[in-house]
Amino acid sequence: MSSSPSHHSTRISVDQRRRSIVGAYVNGGLWGVASGLVSTTLVIFLAKEYGATGLAISWLLAAPSLAGLLRLLTPFWLEQVGSRRKFCIRMFLASALVLLVLPIVSAPQVLSSSSLSVTVLVAMWAGYHVLEYMGAVALWSWFGDLVPRVVRGRFIGRRQAWTNAGKVTGTVAAAVGTYLWANHCEAIERPNWAWISYATCGLGGAAMIVLSTWPLVGMTDLPLHPSGQPRASLRSQLLSPLTDQKFCRLLWFGLWFSFSNGLMQSARWMFQVSVLQMTFVEKKVLDAGSRGVQSLLMPSVGDWVDRRGNVSVLAFSQGIIALAPLFFLIATPETRWWIVGAYVCWLAYAGENVAQPNLMLGLSPPDQTAAYASAWFAWTQLAYSLSVLLGGVLFDWMAKHFAPISIGSLRVDHFAVLFLASWLLKSIGVFWAARIHE
Repeated sequence: MSSSPSHHSTRISVDQRRRSIVGAYVNGGLWGVASGLVSTTLVIFLAKEYGATGLAISWLLAAPSLAGLLRLLTPFWLEQVGSRRKFCIRMFLASALVLLVLPIVSAPQVLSSSSLSVTVLVAMWAGYHVLEYMGAVALWSWFGDLVPRVVRGRFIGRRQAWTNAGKVTGTVAAAVGTYLWANHCEAIERPNWAWISYATCGLGGAAMIVLSTWPLVGMTDLPLHPSGQPRASLRSQLLSPLTDQKFCRLLWFGLWFSFSNGLMQSARWMFQVSVLQMTFVEKKVLDAGSRGVQSLLMPSVGDWVDRRGNVSVLAFSQGIIALAPLFFLIATPETRWWIVGAYVCWLAYAGENVAQPNLMLGLSPPDQTAAYASAWFAWTQLAYSLSVLLGGVLFDWMAKHFAPISIGSLRVDHFAVLFLASWLLKSIGVFWAARIHE
């Protein structure tokens, strides 16, 4: 393993480092509130107001990741700015501006047709994410140089906990606000006004992103090349992560993890909304509960990985997550409560969300944390987006052409086939996790 990219952290005082770490926690919490207010769930429900199909929903899920390949250029643009603090603030403010305009442009009757509204919604949703993704690459690079490796797991666990707590806060606010507004619209017989609550959440999310840049101002802005090595060429920054054997083992796991997660997204969304008839509020309450418990687990996970390593946490978490699709198999409109079992399994994402970024930073050589972070996020998100699109096409095709099969008293429909496939694919991810070398 390469030497720690955080060796230069001794150049800053203990007080500066402590203040910067607290700033990173606050930034994560505020950004989490924005993420909870403006979630994929909310945008999908907004799209459904325009009659979006399964394929259209797949595009909403996939477009940010496809456009996210542009984040591979982050190291180049970061060099032009010369400061991670300035770069992060600029990218996050720009993403807030796009998010501010998104609900206004995509509102009913602003554009000529509902299909055009969905198209604009997809385009702006992707643009908002690209700017945010670039800022996030620089931010993780900053963290990699700021926090010593021996305590980085604790730092990531605590920051992720702050972020998740913020997401819970934003999620609850969005759920309560949209529920109250929906009841009001029914009372005044204006159901077509439901989109206003979604738009309001978008505006609130934009405001919180702007606020989240404030803690970054007080964080110590470390040099881009702390070891004094000459700047690598853009070609080298793009290729070096892909030729690093240890990093590639992690990347292979990340690709499989993302692919298996994305393939069943459309089926999962449609099953919850169309079959189980879950409302936006019910979905958000379950999301908030899961994230809230994850927030409680993450600090302990961070302590664990610092003491005993990341790979065992990664493999164990993947095995638990793989069980979640089985609960979709047995849930019915009459026994919707079985879906809670899937959310319990998803608590294991606490382990994934700490171990994955910790390994990504730990396997990044000095002065190349931005290049490795951009490669990790770009290629894993590309795998996710392609699998989401493939899953959307597969779901629409199976919904039209797959004839349910009766096995005794069991009825196997296209949902059951897809959820079984999801369980198998996610289970294989345990093998890829075990091959990673720290």
